[in-house]
Amino acid sequence: MKFYDSLGPNPKLVRMFAAEKGFALPQIEKVDIMAGANRQGPYLSKNPSGQLPSLELDDGRVIEPSVLVGPTRPGRAVVITGDTRPCAATIEHAAGADLLVHEATFGDEDAPRALETMHSTAREAATVARMANVRTLALTHFSARYSRDPSDLGREAREVFGGTLVLAKDGMEIDVPFRDAVPATA
Repeated sequence: MKFYDSLGPNPKLVRMFAAEKGFALPQIEKVDIMAGANRQGPYLSKNPSGQLPSLELDDGRVIEPSVLVGPTRPGRAVVITGDTRPCAATIEHAAGADLLVHEATFGDEDAPRALETMHSTAREAATVARMANVRTLALTHFSARYSRDPSDLGREAREVFGGTLVLAKDGMEIDVPFRDAVPATA
């Protein structure tokens, strides 16, 4: 057997796993991906996809990562804002995100105060989420007047945003599933 090694996180993970489990990798052959060696000549004839790392078995078959872990799939996009007013840059960066964490310091009745202090209302945060077409909006950074019961902020946001809405709390963990794993709920 022969292990084809290169730079990058995946080959490193294989080496770490082997060391952790206490087994030696077979003959190791370095493939210079910076020079494109995985996309030419001898390596490409053995492994047409050019993926690394890979393992060549004694019978000549080459096993690449996708054979063991399945096809690649898109990751998850999480966008976190701080104290902010709604802005085009947030909408742009959050476009299609799986989760947008956005402050909602004030409710509608305090919209002038939000503008004055450079904060957002729940409705404004929800509008950003809707315009960016995010799947889940987590509202956070509530004014002290809402800290015991932010449900009014949730109601205002729900009037604008139809995706999953979370009223975040300190220490809360939010699961962000892969898109092909679980459909978003409204």
